[in-house]
Amino acid sequence: MKTSRPSTDGHDPGRLLSALRCHLGRRSDSGLARALEVPVELIRKVRSGDIPVTPELLIRMEEVSGWSARELRDLMGDRRRKFRFEQVRNSPVGELISEIYAIADAKKPV
Repeated sequence: MKTSRPSTDGHDPGRLLSALRCHLGRRSDSGLARALEVPVELIRKVRSGDIPVTPELLIRMEEVSGWSARELRDLMGDRRRKFRFEQVRNSPVGELISEIYAIADAKKPV
């Protein structure tokens, strides 16, 4: 399994994904993606630090795990008091995530 890049500020989305995977009893990122009902490529890109944990993904994690958003953000090392949705919405990340979903939908058998 690919590990996330080390961060100098303690922010590590890989730590969040690993804790969530363990909590849900999944053995791999593929299993975690199925539990969250998101494309596995999205989990891989978040773990590698290529894209941030989006507000939508954070909400889905909260629904599936039963943990609060604050607990999830603490696991990730996010110590900010407020989560700025605009940082993700107004960036090219939204387009990349849309592409990931489009590719995943195209691969699904009919």
